[in-house]
Amino acid sequence: MELRNYKYIATNSEGKSIHGKIEALNRNVVVKYLQSKNYVIKNITEYNNILGKLDQITFGSQLSTKNLIFFLKQLGSLLNAGVKLISALELLSLQQENRVQRKLYFELYQQINNGLTFSKALSKRPKEFPNLLVQMVEIGEISGELGSTVIKMAEYYEHQMKLTTEIKAALRMPLIYLAAALLISAGMLIFVFPNITGLFASFEGAELPGITQMFLNVGVFMKEYALIIFGGLIVLSGVFIYIDRKVPKFHRFLTLLGLKMPIFGSLIQMSNQILIANSLSQMLSNGVNSIKALQTTRGILTNVIYKELILKTLKYIEDGKPFAKAFEESNYIDPIMARMISTGEKTGNIPKLMENLSAYYNGVSEMRIQQLKNSIQPILLLVVYAIVGILILAIMLPMLSLGSQI
Repeated sequence: MELRNYKYIATNSEGKSIHGKIEALNRNVVVKYLQSKNYVIKNITEYNNILGKLDQITFGSQLSTKNLIFFLKQLGSLLNAGVKLISALELLSLQQENRVQRKLYFELYQQINNGLTFSKALSKRPKEFPNLLVQMVEIGEISGELGSTVIKMAEYYEHQMKLTTEIKAALRMPLIYLAAALLISAGMLIFVFPNITGLFASFEGAELPGITQMFLNVGVFMKEYALIIFGGLIVLSGVFIYIDRKVPKFHRFLTLLGLKMPIFGSLIQMSNQILIANSLSQMLSNGVNSIKALQTTRGILTNVIYKELILKTLKYIEDGKPFAKAFEESNYIDPIMARMISTGEKTGNIPKLMENLSAYYNGVSEMRIQQLKNSIQPILLLVVYAIVGILILAIMLPMLSLGSQI
């Protein structure tokens, strides 16, 4: 959808003259936008601008998870207040200051105004609106509870974002510690150790301790071949990423390796199990059949091992086997999850059990992340202290050795 470029002159509530530019569907939208800001309109003119046309070209997703949550909360509140969908989208579009997001909201508004359902309009922008959201909105449209469905999805994505943020926060500080230790080490090897050589050269017959000589040799090597080393690392990283993306078996091997890593592996497993439990809970509790729910869940998963698990579950269901069988056979599913799914299947109430499972995992997620912080940070701090301690020892030993050799 292409927006038009407009210039406007208006006065604000204080009588100050306001000159501005805006992209909008038509002149009427510009008028509504300015009126929503309590501006008195003096003049509106449309203009053509080649740079403006190029500026409309966007790449990647135009809506972050945070902005998606905010959009869903606003929209759900308006719908629950009795505002019609088309009017709610128009209002949100007019209130949006961000040009890219305003364009996206106007696009939804126009498509619905042209007769599309909201879910269909969302499905046309898969980068901004996940498949799970599209499916749930479609259910909300059919059930007549679109407002409450949109609010529930906002809460769902908010919890997912919170979980992701906490995991990143748990890993951020340890990685900063490690990076700091490596930078300190590199600095000492390149700038400090070479000075020790000059000192010892002034004393005839003085010998450097073995550990100091080793670090000195490493420092000299790094200084002479730094460009080659870093260039080689960049090339190797690029080749590694390329192979990971283009060779499925290699990507699967790395994924399995990640799942088997101490501490991190359990965190990856927990994150994927929460995603599976939450998405299945959302859909099954709203009447989506198990096949469609599993297909949608598989579409939102990024971990290849868990995508294979869902595919295996689908095949088992098609062959008349129990829903829980594939989960029970997996080495990367918590036994509690497998047992609860099996119990739900036997009692004929999988949706309720999935909802309970979702609540259980959401409850333990913060505890697991705190455990991660408590276990990783002390270990990495010890590694940092050890690295720095050994380097300081390698600097101090020559001084002590020199004193005994003089």
